[in-house]
Amino acid sequence: MKQLYITFLLTFLVITTASAQKDFRSGFIVQNTDTLRGYVDYRGAVRSSKITTFKANLGAPEQEFDPSQLAAYGFVKENKVYEAQAIPADTAQPAQRLFVQVLAKGKASVYAYRDGSDQDHFYLSKEGGELIELKQKVYNKKDPKTGKTFRMVDDLYLSVLRSSFYDCPAMTDERLRNVALRHNSLAKAANDYNECMGGSQYVQPSKKTSVKVSPVIVFSKPTLETSGEHPYSEVPFRNTGLGLGGGLALEVANPAISEKLSLVLELLYAPYRYEGEIKVNNLGRTTDYDLLLDLHYLKVPAQLRYTFPKGRVRPFVNAGASYSYAFSTDRVETKNSTFHNTSYTEVTEALPGSAFKQYMFGVQAGIGLLYPIGERTLHIETRYETTEGVSNVRTLSSSIAGLSVLAGYRF
Repeated sequence: MKQLYITFLLTFLVITTASAQKDFRSGFIVQNTDTLRGYVDYRGAVRSSKITTFKANLGAPEQEFDPSQLAAYGFVKENKVYEAQAIPADTAQPAQRLFVQVLAKGKASVYAYRDGSDQDHFYLSKEGGELIELKQKVYNKKDPKTGKTFRMVDDLYLSVLRSSFYDCPAMTDERLRNVALRHNSLAKAANDYNECMGGSQYVQPSKKTSVKVSPVIVFSKPTLETSGEHPYSEVPFRNTGLGLGGGLALEVANPAISEKLSLVLELLYAPYRYEGEIKVNNLGRTTDYDLLLDLHYLKVPAQLRYTFPKGRVRPFVNAGASYSYAFSTDRVETKNSTFHNTSYTEVTEALPGSAFKQYMFGVQAGIGLLYPIGERTLHIETRYETTEGVSNVRTLSSSIAGLSVLAGYRF
């Protein structure tokens, strides 16, 4: 467990450091109606609403600006624009001026920003007018007859859209009922309205959920540790298997939520082979136990991954949980017992029946690199995992833990 704590600590420190990492990309700022081109620090959504950092060139000094100093800023390649806007007061916060991301702009404009609690806020502006918040009201309602409490959601934003888009015949109630309080959905609704009304318009490019598949190979030689009062607790198990497995990995990312975080799901085959011997002396009888545990697992790890945003070779860290199921096992106990001049040999199943734990839950963390090869990506990772172990016997505690190396080719 010590190695796991160290791995998780390193992962936390890396992510904390990464969150403060500067990432200057080609962009612009708008100051006093003048557009200055250069490089803008590409950061998370919370910071982007409060402050931005600009450099005229990569060697120039950094300049920080807040929403009172700029009209807008943006990024060229990402086609992402932020405008300084007055956010109206509500019951939760006073009026303030923030940088808001432009999701759609035209006769109807839609903006978004993320607050310090990682909550997204959306606003609509009609023909350059004041911002109106698009929001939902969530509350609990108790049924007086049954006494049950229900979670209710009132889509207040739909009434705002109906009153704002009334002059476009295509924006019917049926069309608007399908609008979700999400970046892409609101941007599309505003874009449809602007197309209906004519005139110039801008829409933030849609960022859809992506799923990337990677075949992976895994080399792993974890150790089996035992403790307790059971005879097996004294066995020094050795990992004698080849330790080579593999499978498939799926990386699921939604840039609208985060451009650096993704969910990694894997289906892996992992073979473990352990051998051990122990000698027991009891009142003149000597018994040698030879144990073989040949275990074949299907593993399903699920991890949250943070990928560093810049550089050709990009490091990443991830952490999460795993589920392992032993679909095939060969568990052999060979007992050689000698008493004076007599001896016998008995071969039985080690950890018979329900004494063997068919499945294991575990936790894991890892660090690795992404290396682009053409349009594909090679990824290499070192991972530490610890699991519950193989025993259901109360007097025998066990755990399987160790490092593994994974390599994959992402399509």
